[in-house]
Amino acid sequence: MQPRITRRGLVAAALLPLPARAQQPWAPSRPVGFQVGFPAGGNIDFCARLLARELGPMLGQSVVVENRTGASGNLATQALVRAPADGHSIGFAAIHLATNPALMPLGYEAQEIEMLTQTGEVPVFFLASLASGITSVQQAVAKAREAGGDLTFSSGGVGTSSHLAAELFARRAGFRFTHVPFRGGGPSMQSLLAGEVQCSFTVAEASIPGNIAAGRIRGLAVMQPERLAAAPETPTIAEAGYGPEVFISSWHGIMLRAGTPERARARWFEAVTQALRAPAVQDGFARSGITPRASESPAAFTTFVQAETERWTRVIREAGITAQ
Repeated sequence: MQPRITRRGLVAAALLPLPARAQQPWAPSRPVGFQVGFPAGGNIDFCARLLARELGPMLGQSVVVENRTGASGNLATQALVRAPADGHSIGFAAIHLATNPALMPLGYEAQEIEMLTQTGEVPVFFLASLASGITSVQQAVAKAREAGGDLTFSSGGVGTSSHLAAELFARRAGFRFTHVPFRGGGPSMQSLLAGEVQCSFTVAEASIPGNIAAGRIRGLAVMQPERLAAAPETPTIAEAGYGPEVFISSWHGIMLRAGTPERARARWFEAVTQALRAPAVQDGFARSGITPRASESPAAFTTFVQAETERWTRVIREAGITAQ
C-alpha cells in the first residue's frame, strides 16, 4: 500500500533545507592589470613578471604587468585606486609605500589601498668602487670622518631604500657624506663601476654578486646579521661591529584596491602564497639574493608596512630629507 501524501506533508517537505553546495573559489573573468611603479628591466619589474607568469595559469586569466613609472612609484598606486574594487587589478607594493608619505603628496588616500602579502625580502649591499681604495667598513667610516662630508655615496634616488640605508648608517656611525642620487639603481651602479663615486648602498640584484666576484667593485657588507648565499664572500655589517640599529633590508609585496570582495582577496592571498613556492620564482629570486617571503595574513602585512612607515618617517625627518 502506497503511503498517503497530504498537503501538509508537501509544505513541510518544501521547507526542508537543500543540501549545501560548495562555493567555488573566486576567479577573474578577464585579464588582470598588475600595476608596477618602476621601469621594465629593473629588479622590481623582474620579480613582478616572475610572479605574473605563475599567477596567470592558477587564476585562468593573464596577469599583465603595466609599468607606470614616475613620482617614486605613486603613479602606479594612483592607477590602482582608480580601478574598480573587483579583484581585477593588483599593485606591486614596495618600500616606497613606507617612505613616500614623509616625502611628497601621494595623489591618493592611504585608506584607498589594502595590503595583501609580502612577497620578498631584499638585502642591501654596502659597496665601494675600486678607485676609492676602500676595502672595509671600518676604512670607509674612517675615510668619511676625515673627509668631513666629502665622501660620495650614490643611490637610486632621493628617499629610496639605498639612500635611506646610507642616511641611517651615517647617523649611527657618526659621519657625513655627499649624496649623489640617480634615476634608478642601474645608473647608480654604473657610476660606482666607473669610479665616479666612492661608495654606494644598493638593493640586491642579479648583477651585484657577479661584479663583486669578478673584482669590479668591493662588497664591504650586507646590512643584515647573516651572510648571503648569493655573495658568501661579502661580510655582514654585524661582523664590522654594528648592531640591529643599522640592519636594513628592502621588501616588496602585493596590494589591492580597498573594498575588494573578501572572496577575491582570499583567492589572491592563496594564489600569491602558492606562486612564491614555485621553483621558477624561488630560483629567480635566489639569483638576486632575494628571499621569498609570504605574510601570515593580510593583517600581518598591514602591521609590517605601518611599522616600516613609522621607522622611515623618523629617519627622513631626522636627516631633513626632502623630495627633489
